[in-house]
Amino acid sequence: MVQFSAHFDGQHICPDEPVSLPRDVPLRITVDAVPTAPTQANGSLDLFDRLEAQAGLVDGPADWATEHDHYLYGAPKKTDAATE
Repeated sequence: MVQFSAHFDGQHICPDEPVSLPRDVPLRITVDAVPTAPTQANGSLDLFDRLEAQAGLVDGPADWATEHDHYLYGAPKKTDAATE
């Protein structure tokens, strides 16, 4: 599978960078719009909005930071749920 960024000019889908695709071979194309980050009133992006647009967010348990060994490696939890 090959993925690349492109834009539509009204008639053609144009890759934004050089793409190595086989010639004269049928291809299946799937189009997904890339979400854009919100802008501030002056049109610039907030630092955290730019980071979020690049990295995205992952939903997870509230105690991910303290219990990462438990969630990643199956280690016993450091805190007891009854004491929280």
